[in-house]
Amino acid sequence: MTNLHRSAFLLVITLCILLASLPAQAQSPEQAPNQIHLPLVAANPTPGVFGFETTRLSEQRGIDLSLAVGTGISWMRRNGLLWRDVQPERGAALRWDSNAVKYLEDDLRSATQNRINVILVIRGSPRWAVAPYSSDCAPINPQYYNDYAAFLTAIVERYSKPPFNVRYFEIGNEPDAYVFPNDAPYGCWGIEGDPYFGGRAYGNMLKTVAPAMRKANPQIKILNGGLLLYRPYDPNDPTTIPGRFFEGMLQSGAGTSFDIVSFHAYSYYAPGTKEPLGPSTDWRINYLRDLLKRYKLPAKPLARTESALLCVEATPDCRWAQADYIGRLFVRSMRDGLLANIWYKYDRDSYHNTALVDPSTGGVPRVTYFAYRNAAQLLTGATYIGRVANVPAQVEIYRFERDNELIDIFWTDNAQQVPFTLSVSGQSKIACLDRDGGALACTVQNGRLTLYAERSPAYVVTYR
Repeated sequence: MTNLHRSAFLLVITLCILLASLPAQAQSPEQAPNQIHLPLVAANPTPGVFGFETTRLSEQRGIDLSLAVGTGISWMRRNGLLWRDVQPERGAALRWDSNAVKYLEDDLRSATQNRINVILVIRGSPRWAVAPYSSDCAPINPQYYNDYAAFLTAIVERYSKPPFNVRYFEIGNEPDAYVFPNDAPYGCWGIEGDPYFGGRAYGNMLKTVAPAMRKANPQIKILNGGLLLYRPYDPNDPTTIPGRFFEGMLQSGAGTSFDIVSFHAYSYYAPGTKEPLGPSTDWRINYLRDLLKRYKLPAKPLARTESALLCVEATPDCRWAQADYIGRLFVRSMRDGLLANIWYKYDRDSYHNTALVDPSTGGVPRVTYFAYRNAAQLLTGATYIGRVANVPAQVEIYRFERDNELIDIFWTDNAQQVPFTLSVSGQSKIACLDRDGGALACTVQNGRLTLYAERSPAYVVTYR
């Protein structure tokens, strides 16, 4: 598609808002007369990986809830509970009357009513708990670990029960950032000069608070604060010490103090490069799993709790690239066996223009919204079967199975289309869909299905 076409698409997308709440329709079995059979590799069931972070999820705060829920998400990450808001003074009664807490609780009610799993991020320590540091994200002073444990116990007791029903609690956000002088929504336990960059101190805190949280409700799941993990640790490169933070957690003996490994990963749109939409694999996954093995810990679920394709400039081409990236991101997350993948962010452009809906227009869906919704509706609840072989090397194809459907998604990083064919047998019926759920021409001649891989993912659905 030309840049002119892409720009035109983005100009008229606001006219589609009335269609946004309607599910994308595949061709019916009566319209699709053939079945494809593809060679398969491996098997790994990973349902419900789709999620996003939002600053709000309640109609009381102006969001069109039907649009958000209509994406088909299984997860919502909410970075919004600050210790300093609830207990600004040591030993004081907990305060639940701040506007921030009230807004959060509205969102939690909305999430539970719509059967969305919430990952609740708890951060923002009061000044008395971080002294001698001054920022609310700084390391908690060890003499106040028990205070923090008592606070988190109260949080679990309040929010893991109806009407909130939160089961997933994330302790901090990007703690492997260096200590900041001012308050921040991320970080910041990273200690310059420490061989594990503060990871052992963070682990010691977890060892204190986790037993108290589990005593309050044994059914909850604890996540470490999502790791920046910008570069892997290299003993020959002292600038990579932050990459040792997670190992420091394990070194402290905190390996059993969290249930799910949380980490972050972003890609920048890089037109003209070999992989303009980012790498096909995320090195962090094996890096974290290998560290767990090295410390003789059982495998833990991994969740990529922040991710997106970043647009330094919000050009039409970059917006289009984000929509092309979404299907790839979630398919690869399922391929890699992640518990959840969180798109950052649903309703804000604060970090390099990633919102699925336009915050400046009250939430009009962008092209990324439709790509996200289509991928989630097709793949939620599906089991990953494997990558398809015997196709051109430039083409990636992955297969999934759900109920009586086989679902294949394919794309290429080539700037030009890559044609390929697949053998077809049997009398089952198929439908071909574009990235956003629209019907594609899908015909079979002489037992072969001809397809064209582009940067925009496309789907083949086989009804068995």
